Amino acid sequence: MELPATKENRVLANAVNARIKSEARILNAKAAFLRLAGFSLICAMIGVGIGAALYGWTYARQPVIQAEQVANAVAQALSGLTLKTEGSVKLDPDALVALAQPKPAAEVPRPTEAQLGAGAAPASRAAVNTAFTVFKNVPMGSGQVVTGWNFTSSEQKSPQHQYCYYSEQIDGTSKVTIDLGENGRPVAATKTRASMDPVLAFSNCVWFKSGAI
Repeated sequence: MELPATKENRVLANAVNARIKSEARILNAKAAFLRLAGFSLICAMIGVGIGAALYGWTYARQPVIQAEQVANAVAQALSGLTLKTEGSVKLDPDALVALAQPKPAAEVPRPTEAQLGAGAAPASRAAVNTAFTVFKNVPMGSGQVVTGWNFTSSEQKSPQHQYCYYSEQIDGTSKVTIDLGENGRPVAATKTRASMDPVLAFSNCVWFKSGAI
């Protein structure tokens, strides 16, 4: 539909166009307001969520924080505290104190008077010096390890000489002996047997005391 371009029609057209533009601006403003309101609501919800999370974390950490505060307070209080103790130890007047008795020294084995033959004397009536040997036997395999302690008199506190050997009976009339040590020290064996370990045999020697005399 075409209207004649009269002055009145032009004025009317301009008024209609202005009204349309005004309403368009109003609609744009409402849309912008709604967008801003939605964005603000989203930001507010995010803020509320972050605040709730921080509150929960703080609530969960509260016992730990309180425990740390209490520990620090106790440490500060104890750092300036000095403890003093006084006391005395008294002995009961009715108590008895006994001294430990020393262990008696091991008795050296000695022959009896009958074994020494105290009354025996030569026809010449010369002085007699009695010497004796104490043997210690340790069974080993088919033989035994023999240790001898030589005493030159019955007054000696320790043997004058010690020796050790391995002895094995071969048959009814003969036996083999192998020297193992002397005065607590091993000696080089000049002979040996397949059934005898020299190191093990030496460990079965019974020395009067460790080391040489």
